[in-house]
Amino acid sequence: MNQSIRTQLWAWLIVLTASMFFFYEFIQMNMFNSLAVSFEQTFHLSAMQVAMVSAFYFLSDSILLYPTGFILDRFSSRKMILLGMVMCIAGTVLITEATNSWFLVGARFLAGTASAFCLLSILRLASQWFPSHKMGQVTGIVVTIGMLGGTFSQVPLTMLIEAHGWRDALRDVAWFGVALLFLMVLLVKDAPLGKRFAALQSDQGQHKIAFWHSLALMVKNKNNWLAGMFICTMNLPIMILAGLFGSQFMEQGYGFDAIRSSTISMMIFIGTIIGSSVFGFLSDYMRNRRIPMIATAILSFIIFAIIMYGPHFCYMAYILLFLGLGFFTGSQIIGYPVTQESNRAVLVGSALGFVSVLIMGLPALLQPLTGWLMQIDWNGQMQNGAAVYSLADYQHGLLVLLVGFIISIVCAWALPETYGHKIE
Repeated sequence: MNQSIRTQLWAWLIVLTASMFFFYEFIQMNMFNSLAVSFEQTFHLSAMQVAMVSAFYFLSDSILLYPTGFILDRFSSRKMILLGMVMCIAGTVLITEATNSWFLVGARFLAGTASAFCLLSILRLASQWFPSHKMGQVTGIVVTIGMLGGTFSQVPLTMLIEAHGWRDALRDVAWFGVALLFLMVLLVKDAPLGKRFAALQSDQGQHKIAFWHSLALMVKNKNNWLAGMFICTMNLPIMILAGLFGSQFMEQGYGFDAIRSSTISMMIFIGTIIGSSVFGFLSDYMRNRRIPMIATAILSFIIFAIIMYGPHFCYMAYILLFLGLGFFTGSQIIGYPVTQESNRAVLVGSALGFVSVLIMGLPALLQPLTGWLMQIDWNGQMQNGAAVYSLADYQHGLLVLLVGFIISIVCAWALPETYGHKIE
């Protein structure tokens, strides 16, 4: 085996191992879909209150994302990944000990803080090990691993909760995180100095850019706004549907049992796993980012409109519809290489941080908004201490997603084509 192949395999091993942080963080991000009813019953919360607790994850994440990106342009991605993983495990442990909703808020805030280090640090690490024209494929695979974590947060976690109760189920999740942390300590490394495709500003000969100047460059670059809003709006089915209300929507709105509802919701993650890899490879192969983004945004709008307003379908039909929704919204990952290609190499971390503020900040507003819209015409029906909402209530709340897809179409249309190369 020659040196080039050995280096590529080593790069893939490092990035794939680091991606397990994203896998674990995605469990934290989306587990409220499985835990919502348990929290409503244990802490006597409404849908809007559960959504507000969940939103604190995105609030802390969005506050810290840009400073984290700025830091990642200067310091070791490995150290940021390990620190974030420790904080994420701590947040999980704290939730298991929660005695009231405010304890949940604190634990959720800590998990969101850890999330600020997650995808950014992994993509920054990947940008050191891989050239720009391969970042579509790499990002697709990293996101695929994250979606596997989201899949675990659905049916497997629901089954764990039903078998052992939600506290013991989350304790098992915490121990699993400890095992992943040990693996990362052993294998995750920064690229050697002088052999990095995207250098750090702390590397010899690199010009250092001050925080406020860096922020000004991010704000002035319209591509950052457009790419960030595209990723964010295409990500809403995960943030709002699969991550919070999806199982309840299918259970209360369409009458499926808990396991079937969770399985339908999980299909968004399965679809995204396939779609992110397909569209990452396709956009790299075509050397075209914009056309796949526009086409998939339009198709996502159509599929979700059918889910929302079409006739009542059978179980397998909803499986296929949610799978299709996840598949086409998986094209969100194209926005990450677009961001990298639209900014200077030494500003990759800052650019990803700025874009991620939009991606994570908007759900902090839209999750409570969705819960509030659901409650506008709610009839007050309760069952076993949890609120029961009608199909019309869910249609009011989830209208947020349809508006989001319209925004994603506009953003993709307005983006200039990068052709897989950095814009000078």
